Amino acid sequence: MTLAQTYRTRKGHGRAGALVALTLSLTLAGALSAPAFAKPAFAKDEAWDPDFVITVPSGQEISFLDVIRGEESAAGTAIRYRFLAPGIARNKGNVVFSQAEEDMAALCQDYVLPWIVVAPGEMPDQIIIVLSDREVEFGVADPDATQYFEAYRPEDGACFWEGF
Repeated sequence: MTLAQTYRTRKGHGRAGALVALTLSLTLAGALSAPAFAKPAFAKDEAWDPDFVITVPSGQEISFLDVIRGEESAAGTAIRYRFLAPGIARNKGNVVFSQAEEDMAALCQDYVLPWIVVAPGEMPDQIIIVLSDREVEFGVADPDATQYFEAYRPEDGACFWEGF
């Protein structure tokens, strides 16, 4: 079962079966991509179906780029999910920051938080959501790129905003 199928199941049908399928799917994905909270891992998340449509409040087109696990941040261990969002481009985009800000909160709450691959009791201290109008290599400056970053604290099944 793909992650998209699991998500559809979680949204529309029985929770117990979806939870088991989600756990198995994420466990396999974590085993294939990188151990949780080891050195940062730069990889496509094998469980993220490339045909899965991500829906955000602004309606802009969003696609998953990659995930970086085990990064140290001021808040402790962080996991960074990066997404392509061409609608935020400075010159050609039609999505302003306030809309992108709502989109990042929705990405954290509705997509990332339910799918974080961690061992029981090892939730990261921080989830970082990145929107970029183009692919930018992690850690490399691109003055032509538009990028937005938001940090969230996962707690009690919710994402709480923590401004940088």
